[in-house]
Amino acid sequence: MSQSNLPEILPTVQKLIQRISVAERSQQKEIRISMQEARDLTAELALLTAKLGSTVSEIHQMLAAIKESTTQIDVKFDGGQF
Repeated sequence: MSQSNLPEILPTVQKLIQRISVAERSQQKEIRISMQEARDLTAELALLTAKLGSTVSEIHQMLAAIKESTTQIDVKFDGGQF
């Protein structure tokens, strides 16, 4: 899975959030995940982080372009009928 086609829902992250919610409601002191779940979670978080970095970079480029276009003024003088 590449960062360009990151799914809307990350299933491993979603499962972890649900497990944490259940653990909180039942007042558990800890939760455990298998090594496979940890690997899957790491992979999804790495993709999410890469996509976030790319998105932040795009936003900075857009803001720089907006700033340049709003602060740059073109002044032209025409000699008229001289």
